[in-house]
Amino acid sequence: MGLRILDRIGSVAGWVRDHKYLSVTIVFLTIIIVVDDNNMISHIKNRAAIDELNEEISAMEADSAEFQSKLKLYTDGDISVIEDVAREQGLIKKNEEIYIIKE
Repeated sequence: MGLRILDRIGSVAGWVRDHKYLSVTIVFLTIIIVVDDNNMISHIKNRAAIDELNEEISAMEADSAEFQSKLKLYTDGDISVIEDVAREQGLIKKNEEIYIIKE
């Protein structure tokens, strides 16, 4: 059993000796793809996370634009818009009046 392992080690060492440049290239690629802190696997995962966060940013920017337009409607002083919102939320009834007091 021990002799077989030594034979395999010897054959691997012989192959490495015969194919020096290929061996170095394989070791280098293994380090870059798997072992290194900035490996390709981490890079791919990070890229996916960045893409997901960019999609969230786009969705939030769209929501922000919608809220900005609603805020502009509410702050322009148009009482009918304020009444409609208050009725939708159940804050006032149909026959009630709203008084806006500005300070």
